[in-house]
Amino acid sequence: MVAELTGHAAESGTDPHAEFGPPADFARQLAPAADGPADPEPGAQRWVWTADAYMDQDMMNRFGAQGWEIERVDKLGRFVSRRDERNSLRWEYRRNVVDRRKRSQHAASLAPDGWEPCGYWLYLAYYKRPLAVTVGPTATLAEPPERPARSVYFTRPLYGYLASVLACLAVVILLSTVFAPASGDSGLKHGLVVGMPVGAVVGMLVGVWLLRRQRQQMRRAARFPAPEPESTPTGIS
Repeated sequence: MVAELTGHAAESGTDPHAEFGPPADFARQLAPAADGPADPEPGAQRWVWTADAYMDQDMMNRFGAQGWEIERVDKLGRFVSRRDERNSLRWEYRRNVVDRRKRSQHAASLAPDGWEPCGYWLYLAYYKRPLAVTVGPTATLAEPPERPARSVYFTRPLYGYLASVLACLAVVILLSTVFAPASGDSGLKHGLVVGMPVGAVVGMLVGVWLLRRQRQQMRRAARFPAPEPESTPTGIS
């Protein structure tokens, strides 16, 4: 990291203090304290928001371009972010599918390019780096925009998935609690006793297959650098 920053400053011909800011502040941004995120400086904003896996990477880069630095991902999968209004820097993010046992190894492989972990959620690993590493002084925001009014960003595919799950549960409840007792048909009851466990197993297998398929799609979807701040992701409801 030091070698890359030194080379960048030498190529640009600018003073490192003017390009990257005070050394102590820049060091805290690149290497936060090991005992957890530091307390925000006076005037810093805190914001907790969430997005589903269909849109989280786009939203992270969109807000990173507005100066929001993700400190961590909490237990609910929400992004805990901060922004210093007096010294706002743009950030870029990437997301990768990483097994729990390989997190340290994967983070070490990305460290030479300036990426550092900023949170994990299930099999997803999130990384951040200040945009100053690649673009220099243009990563500074003179006038950061207002904090977004919304804190929840879910897409239509997620709502469609939840609706299909609820529909299946409704059908099972109706068959087991309404139609079977009303019909008095022992054959129907026996069919439910056998059919519901079989359906549960088949549904579980289909769910595992869909999960593996989604992991492969997410593995291929890792992309960077950040999009322009003005871009508005589609499909958000």
